Amino acid sequence: MWKRMVLSMLLACLPWSFCHGESPVPEDMGNLEKAGAALEKQEEKVSWFEIHGDYRWLYGNGRFRGKSLSPESGAWKRQDEKVTMETRRFRLFPVLRLTPHLLLKTALEDNRIDQGPGNSHHLFLSRAYLQYENESLKIEAGRLNYYLMDGDLLDKKMDGFRIRYGHDDEGPGRSVFFYGRTAEDRSKSRKVLVLENKRTLGKWLIHSAYADFRAIHGHKESIPVLSGFHLPSGKSGERFDRQQVGVVKGAYSPNEDWTFSVDYVLSHGYHEKDHFSETKPGYVAAAMYGEADPKRVGSYEVWVRYYHLPSSALLAPTMDADTTFFRRMGFSGWGARLDFVPVKGLVWALEGFSLKNRSSGIVTGDFHEYVLGTSVTAYF
Repeated sequence: MWKRMVLSMLLACLPWSFCHGESPVPEDMGNLEKAGAALEKQEEKVSWFEIHGDYRWLYGNGRFRGKSLSPESGAWKRQDEKVTMETRRFRLFPVLRLTPHLLLKTALEDNRIDQGPGNSHHLFLSRAYLQYENESLKIEAGRLNYYLMDGDLLDKKMDGFRIRYGHDDEGPGRSVFFYGRTAEDRSKSRKVLVLENKRTLGKWLIHSAYADFRAIHGHKESIPVLSGFHLPSGKSGERFDRQQVGVVKGAYSPNEDWTFSVDYVLSHGYHEKDHFSETKPGYVAAAMYGEADPKRVGSYEVWVRYYHLPSSALLAPTMDADTTFFRRMGFSGWGARLDFVPVKGLVWALEGFSLKNRSSGIVTGDFHEYVLGTSVTAYF
């Protein structure tokens, strides 16, 4: 089935993580495709050495509600948790040009959690990779960051190599191949294979991708125990040993300001010890207006998204809401964000989410999540 699905994808066009997420410090919010394009354009002007960076202060509140079956009493128990998070993040991006086509790119990062779950991470080398680029080919090897499908599904540090060939607006478009592993503790690390193709056709952008994540070490069983008996975990369990995700995204930009997009997702997840698997479709619909350029005072951008995704499609989302809170039930709901540039080099953002579980588990259900936060980021 998956071979057919991958082939069809290729032929077609080829959190806050408050208390449950993998990373306690949220990644950047906003339109990552525009950010990536702007960064690539900036890289073209790099001399033999350049350094730039950013500093962000973030504050947010989240409320998590749900009910679960208590293993001790056998009764349904309601949960209502409020979480406040305040973080500071400082990043530097030194870039060294070794030859006209070869760059050494690094990132130094310092994350401080002033309030909320998780641990602070003082200054460390978060990225370091070599990049070779000519007119049509780009090759990267080392520890780098991977954004997939505008960050709705994947935003994670990876160890490996990535090859990009072609251009979005020429011929068959730009194709991408990545192979490596997630850059985390070995007990949690996963092998990764990603195939992508992106092309623009007039006012349309078509982006297709396939991602395969395999746990190097299988996860422990997450089957709940009730009155001495094991229940089938199903959607009440957590994580997968293997995830295969295929996505096709269509985006339409009628003018410079507006962009409308839909990501169609088909995913498969499997947990060996739970003997649980699911194969389900999902989608993300988005509307975006404007562009918040730190160099243009008064510029702004707004986006609204509606999510309807199975848990097997969630690899490492960049969205600043905690999708792992819903376990294997999947989630649906709304997210919105405003970015505004009050002074040159400074971006103020306001973002919120209202999410709920897409389906119920055997011992879990009626999960709701509400997140509202703000951040100020200075770029230099």
